Amino acid sequence: MHRRTPTDHVSLALRARLALGDLRAEPLRTLLAVVVLTPMAASWFLLATISGSLDRLGKTGFERNLVVTETDIFDLSNIRLGADELSVATAAAGEDADSVTAAVLRVVRMDDRVLQLRAADPAIWTSVHDVRLLAGRLPDATTDEIAVTSAVTVATGWKVGDRVRVFGTEFAVTAELQGSGSKVAALWLPLARAETLFDRPGEFQMVIVRLQAGADGDAVRARLRAAMPGYLVVDESAIDAEATRGVRSLGELALVFTAVGILGLAVGCANATALTLAERGRSVGLLRVIGFGPRSVRGLLTMRAMFLTLASLVAGLVVAWPFIHATDSFVLRSFTIAPRLTWVTALAGSALSLTSAWIGSVLAARRVLATPAGALVVGADMSARR
Repeated sequence: MHRRTPTDHVSLALRARLALGDLRAEPLRTLLAVVVLTPMAASWFLLATISGSLDRLGKTGFERNLVVTETDIFDLSNIRLGADELSVATAAAGEDADSVTAAVLRVVRMDDRVLQLRAADPAIWTSVHDVRLLAGRLPDATTDEIAVTSAVTVATGWKVGDRVRVFGTEFAVTAELQGSGSKVAALWLPLARAETLFDRPGEFQMVIVRLQAGADGDAVRARLRAAMPGYLVVDESAIDAEATRGVRSLGELALVFTAVGILGLAVGCANATALTLAERGRSVGLLRVIGFGPRSVRGLLTMRAMFLTLASLVAGLVVAWPFIHATDSFVLRSFTIAPRLTWVTALAGSALSLTSAWIGSVLAARRVLATPAGALVVGADMSARR
């Protein structure tokens, strides 16, 4: 009697048809598996969105800008720099500086949000502070006019032409700006208007030293520290990174949970595959008897697990999408966060999830595939008789 030789050369298309047929044969079991895996997939998309949004904070800032201020940066209202500090910084920077200017920085609470109020000469908002006009016109220092960044308009719903109350004074919003770094969510005033608002003429919180292109920033920083002992001298990009470090650490934590979510998908697929094998060992044995080799059976099982994972990813994205787009932005520790899920992130996560599902199903199938086909069939029949 001719004995069929096991084959390990089953085509990918045949594996896919058999796997889909097996899933359709028991729709309730398939639906239950997808329902179990969907929350893990949805949480992955949500955590990946949060992690990516937070990671973008503090990645910009002018390295050519050196900031001089007092060390007590936790209470900005107590920082009082003036003409003396400005002249000393100008002399210390020398010809390496393109400009040495004053800037005001305060924190203002607007409803449930904490926003920054910044002030400088509007003529240098773009060249020094990297703030660009998107709509409207720059505010006039002689009237009650203010500019806001686009992140603020998204978070508050304000638009050019609205009137807002800041520190007890009603201002007309005349411009929408595009900010960067730690300035992405801020209100902007002309320096002269800010001095009047706070009734502190000639006082400010920061001296901004804009370096010439190609200047040695380390050398200028050293001269500033020598000329102004007891003052804090840092580059602006470092301030952005430091200011957002705590917030971005939450993104790193979310990234850890994202990795755990991918591992959870692998474990879930392994459990689903193991349960299927435990209940249907005879079917696996019959496949082996009619000529499917261990490799072909393993390919069928992994294809089945990947289809389950793919269905769970689609369902998870459908569940997560309304939450991701429920709000355009939210404010966290005075930073406006705009949650966005990019296609690159979604595709990369899906690829990792499918890979984890493949690994989980392979590990779950090892013990069964090591068992002889006859033992699987006989063992299943004996279990059924019991």
